[in-house]
Formats: sequence, C-alpha cells, structure tokens
Amino acid sequence: MRIFILLLLGTLCFSRENPFAPVESISKFTQPAKQDRQFDRVYLSLPDSARVLKKLDVYYQNLDGSVSHRSVNIDKKIDWHNEFSFSYKNSATIRSTRVKSLSVKSAHNIKRYKYKDFISFQVGNKRMKIITKDSKIRDFIVDNPYKIVIDFRRDTNFLTKTFKVKMPPFVSIVLGNHDKYYRVVVTLDGQYLYDLKKSKGDYIITLK
Repeated sequence: MRIFILLLLGTLCFSRENPFAPVESISKFTQPAKQDRQFDRVYLSLPDSARVLKKLDVYYQNLDGSVSHRSVNIDKKIDWHNEFSFSYKNSATIRSTRVKSLSVKSAHNIKRYKYKDFISFQVGNKRMKIITKDSKIRDFIVDNPYKIVIDFRRDTNFLTKTFKVKMPPFVSIVLGNHDKYYRVVVTLDGQYLYDLKKSKGDYIITLK
C-alpha cells in the first residue's frame, strides 16, 4: 500500500497541466506588440533649409517582436515646398506631391511690379530681375524672416512702398527711402542662398 501511494505522488509531481501537449510546443518567443490599424500612408514635411533628400530609413517590427530596419539611398535634389508621403501600394513607394498652391506652376508665370520711373521688378521661378539704372551700393541677407537687402544710389524722396508678391519663394518687396540712397528689401518664405549678378544693365537674384 505504501509503495502504491509513493508511486501516485511521484506521478502527480511530474505530470503537466495538459498531458497531451507535446514538449516542443512550449515556446520562448515574445508575443508581438498589439498592432494599430492597417498602415496606409504617412506624410512628411521638411524644413526650409532642406535641399537634398539623402536617405530613407524604415524601422519595422518582425513576427517575433524584434525590430529591424532597411535603408534606401536617394541622394536627389528636392524642393522643400513639396510634401512627401510614404505609402503602401503592393510594395512601399515614395511619392512627392505638391503642397496646394505653394509652388510656382511654370517658368512662364511671371509677376511684374513697377515703382515710379526708376525701378521695376520681374518675379518668377526662384529668380527676380531688378530693372533700374541706379548703381548698387551693397547687398546682404538677414534672418527671422530671411530677407535680401539691396541698397541703390539715388538722391530722392518717397514714402515706403510695399508689394505683396506671394509667389514662393518670394513673399514681398519693400522700398524705403534713405539719405542719398534707397533700400530694396525682398522677404523670402524660408532659408536660401542667393546669387546677385548684373546682366545687361539689370540685376538678377537667383535663389538656391
């Protein structure tokens, strides 16, 4: 009788909760985190200092819960006015979409402004032509917001004049009178490098 009781206790000690489950079914994998709704698309806007899209890094969670990543080299010039999207369409693709009306539609979309009889402006496609017979004294840039400042020599007198350009990257042109010179202030919509050259008597601003 004692031998039977000892055998019964031993069987109970070594039995599993489910005696029919194979040993191999006991897994050490971590359960993956609870997933959100199905991925469709994510949008990305870059700051106004961005000029080249270098690389895209994608981090993803595997079936076992671990995290890996893949990189896609791009190294292409971009216009920061664009809004970018990473979307799912059979395979991951990157597409660039225009942001509403922030971009210049074509190189032929030119706006013209004239003040009195001594200066006029032609604006379009990241370029501005300043038509004047007055000589340039100096030019420089200031920030917050970014502005190109150009001083021209002329002994004149007039009230401050403002042109609302609203043609990205150009926002406005302001003319102000000073002692024996006047100042042209071109306000930009973000950070840019600029090149100012004289060509056939006109001054050409090119943004980069």
